[in-house]
Amino acid sequence: MSTSQARSREISSRTLVFRQALAAAFKARRQTVPAAPESLPALLEACGRGPQGLSGLACNALSEVRALLFRTPGREAEAESWWNESVATAAFGARLAELRRVSVPAAFCAGLLHRAGEALALKVLARVELEYRAQLDRAACRDWCTGHGHELLEQIVRAWRLNPRISECVLGWTRFGELTAVSDENAALYFGRLFAIELLQPGFCVPGAIDHAAADFGLGRDVLAQVRAEEPRIRELLRSLG
Repeated sequence: MSTSQARSREISSRTLVFRQALAAAFKARRQTVPAAPESLPALLEACGRGPQGLSGLACNALSEVRALLFRTPGREAEAESWWNESVATAAFGARLAELRRVSVPAAFCAGLLHRAGEALALKVLARVELEYRAQLDRAACRDWCTGHGHELLEQIVRAWRLNPRISECVLGWTRFGELTAVSDENAALYFGRLFAIELLQPGFCVPGAIDHAAADFGLGRDVLAQVRAEEPRIRELLRSLG
């Protein structure tokens, strides 16, 4: 056997062991998702008074959620990106829910948790990567977390005993474009995420996408303008949360 063949076999063997360890770690995490933070009821009560309620105690509660789900040694960049998107989605979605006079806590909580499954999957991946001193490239990391995230999200929804309205919103918003009828909370989360991407990753936001989707859903330009007006406050919220 040539040196190159031996090296190739060694790499293949290490890759197989890594993948097996990753599968085992995911199975273990799937059975033991973290319990809901004690501050979650206070957070929902605060945002129930409107987006302006997100200060003081609510910010402490947000920090607790971040520590629980979005702190990932070894994958800090990805975890921070998803955290910022989640907070911005929650805040924009809450504002739209307020304007539409639907459940602000449901829209906010769903926005905050819509990446939670992927965030937990990222924790699994990062721990195995550190143990085996191997790392997936960014695209493979994203695909792995996306592929395993929804199952973990369902586990979180059950473990945290969220009320049915919030649960439906958390799990159902991705089907927004497939349904003939969607709840206003689902719509708030869907548009909240579009606004979050527009704010945080403008290069990935298709020009006019929000306006076209809003027209299909019957959202007026005045409503969109009021939601966009939240950008400075949301930037400040993200800065305050570090």
